[in-house]
Amino acid sequence: FFNVSDIPETKLTLGKNLNPDAIREGADVYFDCMVQAEPGVYKVEWRHNGKLLNHNVAQGIIISNQSLVLQGVSRQSAGNYVCVGFNTEGDGDSNPFYLNVLYAPSCRQNQTRVHGVAKQEKANISCEVDSNPPEVTFRWTFNNSAESMEVATSRIERHGTSSLVTYTPATELDYGTLLCWATNRIGHQRIPCVYHIIAAGQ
Repeated sequence: FFNVSDIPETKLTLGKNLNPDAIREGADVYFDCMVQAEPGVYKVEWRHNGKLLNHNVAQGIIISNQSLVLQGVSRQSAGNYVCVGFNTEGDGDSNPFYLNVLYAPSCRQNQTRVHGVAKQEKANISCEVDSNPPEVTFRWTFNNSAESMEVATSRIERHGTSSLVTYTPATELDYGTLLCWATNRIGHQRIPCVYHIIAAGQ
């Protein structure tokens, strides 16, 4: 074994007891950084999608020695993680590890929430969700001042993580609120997407 000075060789691994395909929102995740370096490393840094991570207990980021702990991961925690070892010869990046965080569906922002529709006019109401994994099923209900009822599956189309309902108001009672829920293998959407159907011109 030649005593050759060189930049550190680093290898990032996910904690032994963690299944990389089954990490859900709210889970605690830990990584180890294996470093071989001559001369030894004087520091190890961690990066998430290229951005330096700092020890921050309030945010659930705990860095100790050559380990990184992420407490209560969220969907924003997903992405590429790299550890970097520094010695007097330079710095060596590890392999990137892609952290995939699974979560139940939730309603996507910036959708059309109010639809003005005339009687006998056909309207297409679209419901879009964020979901990981993206395989989802949809359920719709219609609420007016008098009742709440399920929308027949024959009127529901699914396109990936969005669903389309064709809706034609016939009477005043057909104006109200459409609610859409999605489900994936992680769980049910907690808060439905809400769409208001009002008479056109109001």
